[in-house]
Amino acid sequence: MQVVIKFFFTLFTTISVFISSFLSPATIYPASENFDFSFLQYPDESIITLEEAGLTEQELVGRASAQLPEYVQSGGYDDINGITISPYYTAKIGDTDIPVYASVVFIRADDTGTLHSFSEIYVEPDSEFSFNIELTGADVTLKNAIVLPASHGVEALCKNNTVTASINKPGIYTFLFNGADQYYGYTLFVREKIDEEAEIAEYIATYGEDNVIVVEKGVYEYDYVNFVAENNLVIYLREGAYIIANHLYDINSAEDENIYFEDTAWYHNSIGLTRYPFLNFYNCNNVTLTGRGVIDLTRLDRRERRGVVFTNCNNVNVSDIKIINSPEWSFISYCCDGVNIEQVDVIGNRGNCDGFAICNTHNATINNCFGRVADDTFEVKALGGTMDSNNIIFTNCIAWGGYARCFGITGEVNKKISDVTFRDCAVIYRDGVWNNDRIGSLVVVAEQTEGSIDGVLFENIEIFRDEGRAILVKIYDEEAENFEIKNVVFKNISYTSYLPSKIAGTGNKTNTVQVDLDNITVLGKKLSYPSLMLNTGIYSDVTIR
Repeated sequence: MQVVIKFFFTLFTTISVFISSFLSPATIYPASENFDFSFLQYPDESIITLEEAGLTEQELVGRASAQLPEYVQSGGYDDINGITISPYYTAKIGDTDIPVYASVVFIRADDTGTLHSFSEIYVEPDSEFSFNIELTGADVTLKNAIVLPASHGVEALCKNNTVTASINKPGIYTFLFNGADQYYGYTLFVREKIDEEAEIAEYIATYGEDNVIVVEKGVYEYDYVNFVAENNLVIYLREGAYIIANHLYDINSAEDENIYFEDTAWYHNSIGLTRYPFLNFYNCNNVTLTGRGVIDLTRLDRRERRGVVFTNCNNVNVSDIKIINSPEWSFISYCCDGVNIEQVDVIGNRGNCDGFAICNTHNATINNCFGRVADDTFEVKALGGTMDSNNIIFTNCIAWGGYARCFGITGEVNKKISDVTFRDCAVIYRDGVWNNDRIGSLVVVAEQTEGSIDGVLFENIEIFRDEGRAILVKIYDEEAENFEIKNVVFKNISYTSYLPSKIAGTGNKTNTVQVDLDNITVLGKKLSYPSLMLNTGIYSDVTIR
């Protein structure tokens, strides 16, 4: 029976793509005259082709295959950086060729790797424009294409192995091809131009030249970078700054994770890490990390270091950077107050390379970010310590989950989590089904239950495809007592999923699970009660509107 359901689920999405491609041909609008744009270009010495590295595509993406032992699959390598020239596409806007880069990503449905391609262009702020991008298959045949999120309203015309689409506003545009499978994905980031010289001058005028660190375009290698008790600090990565983490410790097993210590690391973070994160901020106030540079962690072995970590910091501002292939938790805020994250992109193929982990944090905003990782993507937690998680807002973020969860409260709820919002976001794909009582696209899942959850809003979210559950609210800890999940609202959600969504407590009547579902659309049909598209479990209070 399940095989039959999955067949029709797959058939539905495939036919939808086919019909939209042929019965509703894309409209290609005239481009604006004298369209003014620039594009992201990394230093030639940091980005090489597969041929220059002496690798085939299969050899590179095979490094992410789950057929390999765990610590080999997630191990580091240094023969090619985490960003390479995409072998799949060339792209142009008007008569201008724009670079197409690629990074290895993981597909859980097939337990294998592929390359995710991307380009980034910059347009004049607050300008009206229209341009046509042409994407031509180099090592891939393009039979049809769609552009997501669907809310952008962008259609694609595919002809003679070239895809053309008209775009007229900044945003994150992901293209899928050949029946909208997970292979050969391409993302175009359209963002506003910034005047680097003017921004740097303003930072220097505000904080003083000694407090502004400017990293010029070029390639840099560090073991780790540590900032402790810094105030009014700015780290500015110019466009094209490419920062590489050096590999120091061979970690080939779980036992190896615990034999390497850096003497002062434990004193310079409040999470209990015994090795420094690659970029560590501890007890800092009014710190800015910005600029269109990249932090590449590809050389590190599994769990050798975490990525960019802020602990016990106030007024944190992070924008525009890319974090590539972290071996464990890409970005963390822990016991911080006032965290603003804007236009940060995280791509990674390794297990535990969670995207944005907002933990025990107050007053955080995460806006216009993109994550394609092999674990949780945009998550809120409350670990140990004394601080809870409160007033956290995610807006306009795009997730492509290759293993676990895309948006939500995930796992550790050792303190209270309250007033969390996910709004105007989208899921491209989510394909993990290894435990459908723990993972989904939009989740409130408590695995550790010393705290409580009160006030979580998911609003205006589209999910193109989920191989498991699109919505999951669950007390996963069977030993939980007197644990509350309440005031959880899902509003204006549309999705396609294989399994029904699920809302459930445990067998213990002392626990509370209270959820409001408002205008939920499943496979194009509004969810109503009773419905096969919803599984309400033990001791849960669900309202459907």
